[in-house]
Amino acid sequence: MPDPRPRPLIGGYYWFPSPLDGRTAWAVLPCHDLGFDPEVGHVDLWPAVVDRLAAAWGRDAGGLRRRLFGRYTGLPRGRVTRPGRTVLVLHGDAPVAAWRDQLIEGFRLGARSHRFLYDEHERMLPGDPERVEEALGFRYD
Repeated sequence: MPDPRPRPLIGGYYWFPSPLDGRTAWAVLPCHDLGFDPEVGHVDLWPAVVDRLAAAWGRDAGGLRRRLFGRYTGLPRGRVTRPGRTVLVLHGDAPVAAWRDQLIEGFRLGARSHRFLYDEHERMLPGDPERVEEALGFRYD
């Protein structure tokens, strides 16, 4: 009998900030939602993320691309992999308390075997988050 659950997704993701009632709402933005394959790295995802930020925050896309060029560690990010039977969620910083639940849902992990591992390579680097904050006009809480 085939497994009725959809296959879990793998690939890179960003935590995406959107303005909401005077505060910042965060959602998982998987590479698939940006039209990319799971193998694509964060450097290559970043221009599409910046274009989406421009639309969400009412900014000029070209101007925002110039201001945030090369600042791909300016938002929290990570990657979901499946090196064997267990799915690994490699993560850096997370901006919300229920971040694990959002990742489980966003990547369709459900009851499947998965582990969360902090990966130093997925952390935000000094200067990049501040540049994103300045460009969009919000503060990381």
